[in-house]
Amino acid sequence: MRPELLKESQIPSADVDVYESGSRPRRADYTCKIGRDLTIDPERLGHYCLTDVEPVVDDLVLIAGAIAFTDRVVARRPSIAWRRNLHVSIPVHEPARWQDAALYRQLICALDYVTGDNWELSFKLRRNKTPIKQQALLPIPNGAAMVMPFSDGLDSFAVSRLITAQHPNVPLFLVTTGKHKNRAVDESNAGLGTMMSRVAIPFNLSSKHRKVRFCEASYRSRAFVFGVIAGVAAHHVGANSIYVAESGQGSLGPWLTPVGNEAPDVRMHPSFTARLSSLLNLIFGSTLSHIHSQLWQTKGETLKALAERGLSDGWWLTSSCARDQRYVFLNNKRIQCGVCAGCLLRRESLFAANLSSELDRYLWDDLQAPSLGQAVQERITTPNDERQALCAVHEMQGFGNMVSEVGRIRTASEDLSPFVNQDSNIVEANLIRLIAAHASEWQMFRSMLGSQSFINQWLDVLQ
Repeated sequence: MRPELLKESQIPSADVDVYESGSRPRRADYTCKIGRDLTIDPERLGHYCLTDVEPVVDDLVLIAGAIAFTDRVVARRPSIAWRRNLHVSIPVHEPARWQDAALYRQLICALDYVTGDNWELSFKLRRNKTPIKQQALLPIPNGAAMVMPFSDGLDSFAVSRLITAQHPNVPLFLVTTGKHKNRAVDESNAGLGTMMSRVAIPFNLSSKHRKVRFCEASYRSRAFVFGVIAGVAAHHVGANSIYVAESGQGSLGPWLTPVGNEAPDVRMHPSFTARLSSLLNLIFGSTLSHIHSQLWQTKGETLKALAERGLSDGWWLTSSCARDQRYVFLNNKRIQCGVCAGCLLRRESLFAANLSSELDRYLWDDLQAPSLGQAVQERITTPNDERQALCAVHEMQGFGNMVSEVGRIRTASEDLSPFVNQDSNIVEANLIRLIAAHASEWQMFRSMLGSQSFINQWLDVLQ
């Protein structure tokens, strides 16, 4: 067999059948039973609806859950190829709507693009609708409303405050995971909470069933899930815009500096949110668009603006760590690792904004230590920990190094231009300024750490 054919045969392929309680699953590599492996929460879904849930909304929530299930349960083989071939059969109330050529094409376009996989969806008739408890938190307002996907991170915290301050009489609806209350919002004393309401992702995944194990950690479809549920919220409140909180580093950095054999990470990129807008507009007949308000700002600049407006109180209640909580804990409690890409960007940005890092806690706390092992207490540093930290340091340095890569920036600007509705020359100037600002903040942070820091020692070797 030729090498290229052997490689193709080793690419993960999976058939997933989502089925309702009371019916029998068909033969598939994986089965997902509604109510066991994928559960739609009637109370959470009821927060979106003034009356009975619309069939299209009920279907969209189930489709998002089925995609999340499949993405988590089918492991990648990145040493062979990043992509997987995924087929999912999903019960829906309106099969004809979802089989419409234009809608199906846009749905697959958004999914393939954000995850880097080849998706195929098929639809069968759904018998049961989700019963809801009608206690809508999303009443249709008299005037405008704003919607934003909300994580526990600094960007979401900062941008939710900034846009609420800029639009003091406009309600802001935050779409959250729903696992717990967000202390950074709920314990705030900045006086903005009265205009913020939170609604949760209205489904849960369970891996307790013995045939199901969530073995894939990349979860690129998370951006799709948050995006379509934010679209449901926007549909119910009549909002025309969804705010994307990420700074330029978060939106563009992963796209410009892919790691290893990964597909470019476009989860917060305008090219993905443009595809998402098109999909939501086809589904709901709306004129929705996404606003990247901080696209040309670093996280540090965003935090500095927040502090200057006196709105930064409570930032330390947020979390930026990308590490799996199973591997990052102290005294049986979740803690930020301090050395993944999310944590390093957080620490650089807090330093740039002159916000005291003494209020933050990290497992690998001492970045001035001469080795990663000496940066942590009560934990043995494993080779995997060191790989994670080394990749993060390389990513931070790599984005800053791009400032001198004129040709690469020009090509990226031409690619980005149509998605931000700006001339490529303007995009290029903005991108150069963003990368230079990151490089400056990173260099100042490195200087503060000192020459003996393991981070600077690693970079001395890499350079």
